[in-house]
Amino acid sequence: MKDFDTYIRDSKINCEMVYNLKPDEVPFLKFGLTKKELQYRKHRFAKELSVVHHFMKKLIQNMEGIPTLIITTDNQGYILDIYGDQSIKEMVDSLGIKLGTRFKEKDVGTNSVSLALKHQKPIALIGKDHFHDCLSETACYSAPFCFSSNGSLVGTVSMMTTVNYASNFHLGLLSSAVDTIEREIQLQEQNHTLHLLNQVLTDSTPLGIVMTDKKGKPLEFNSSAEEIICMQREKIIDNGIAHIGKIGEYINYVLETGKKVENAEFSFSLIENDQSKNLLLDVLPLFDEDHLIGAFAQFRDMTNYHELQQKLIESEKLSAIGKLGAGLAHEIRNPLTSIIGLTHLMKENNHKKEYLDIIIAELERMENLVNQFVSYGKPSSIERVHCNLNDLIADTVELMNSNASLHNVDIYIEPTNINAKIYIDESKIKQILINFIKNAFEAMPKGGDVCIQLESDYKKEEVHISIKDEGLGMTKEQVNNLGTPFFTTKENGLGMGLPICFDIIQAHEGKINFHSEKGKGTEVHIILPLN
Repeated sequence: MKDFDTYIRDSKINCEMVYNLKPDEVPFLKFGLTKKELQYRKHRFAKELSVVHHFMKKLIQNMEGIPTLIITTDNQGYILDIYGDQSIKEMVDSLGIKLGTRFKEKDVGTNSVSLALKHQKPIALIGKDHFHDCLSETACYSAPFCFSSNGSLVGTVSMMTTVNYASNFHLGLLSSAVDTIEREIQLQEQNHTLHLLNQVLTDSTPLGIVMTDKKGKPLEFNSSAEEIICMQREKIIDNGIAHIGKIGEYINYVLETGKKVENAEFSFSLIENDQSKNLLLDVLPLFDEDHLIGAFAQFRDMTNYHELQQKLIESEKLSAIGKLGAGLAHEIRNPLTSIIGLTHLMKENNHKKEYLDIIIAELERMENLVNQFVSYGKPSSIERVHCNLNDLIADTVELMNSNASLHNVDIYIEPTNINAKIYIDESKIKQILINFIKNAFEAMPKGGDVCIQLESDYKKEEVHISIKDEGLGMTKEQVNNLGTPFFTTKENGLGMGLPICFDIIQAHEGKINFHSEKGKGTEVHIILPLN
């Protein structure tokens, strides 16, 4: 591998033998770019020039007292930037070394820029290493810099000072600075690519996206988020996540706890038109290794889905009412047959009171059946009030205790620290609790315990009520049929109680689940939203 001395010697031979240059002549750079061409090249390499300028300015500041001129060229040797010591700048200016001119060996003789570009190595020329005598009092150091991703040569960075301040450390210092510059350019390129990719992903998704730093300052708020909640990006970026209601509250929760939030569903009030939208939200904590650095939230508009779901429910209800009508006709036919037969008997004998009692009982059964049919058929009218669920459960149990003792049943409420304040139709939820507790009594003909437990899931903003008995239990098939009109496991049941319970819970946007095993009892789970 050739060393510096060989590079310099070969260059000087070329200057003398090929280019016919004379050491005692004053060189002058002849070739230069037009003003338009220079502007184009500076614009093309604006990012690289900015990084070089930033780092080399710092280097000059750290070399205070040492007159230093910095020159940056492209890969063809054209000067794109020049700054530093004014006296050295004036000297090189007299040689035609200025913005837009080109370092070429045949014009300026042996020089560090041409050698660095030719051999793609850092080069130092000190004093008489230069071909021309007029440069013998200068020390020049040049280092090429490349794109690390593809290895293509971008240009050179050069330091120029006087021989009095020449040092072997200057070339090492310049090489280290260029390494830093290359890494910074590569990092900026990667960040730019990631930014473009991020923009494509965030702008093409129908999901609203919010990204914050660890203090909750918004960093990203995409166009879908603007459209969904009718707020401008600039307003959120400037004013913070406090302006996006529950979305901001969930983000703060994730930043405080480091725990993710999944499938949080809530109503979001729009400021512009006093309307609201149903949103489904996920928030994830962002970690750099083990350090929390921010939060990522994504949400979607579920309003149309809920409206469609409600229409589907109404459609299914109408279909169910049609089926109920057929079932109702069948159920009413039996007591009507009894009533007609008894009426004929009353004409023939004197046992009127006995027959009247049976007729009244059958008519009451028909009335009860028709009332439940009407209750199921009409939309549930929910009148919500703020209610303490703990108190509601306690009141219901107290109401049922006298009936429990008749069935040899004890009702227990599991102790809890939860203070569940909820917005519900108190009387209808009480009706459901009574229904399920009564079912538990009837499932235990020999008596037993009924356990009621209240739990909350603050992540999902839900409250859970479970009612567990020690009764006969049900088969899997029976559990699957629960809630179907006229299906019942009771000897004298109508099969309308559970459909009405389902209807009420559905109107509260809640759910009912069952877990039962034959011979091991049944557990009912009622899930209600907290908000």
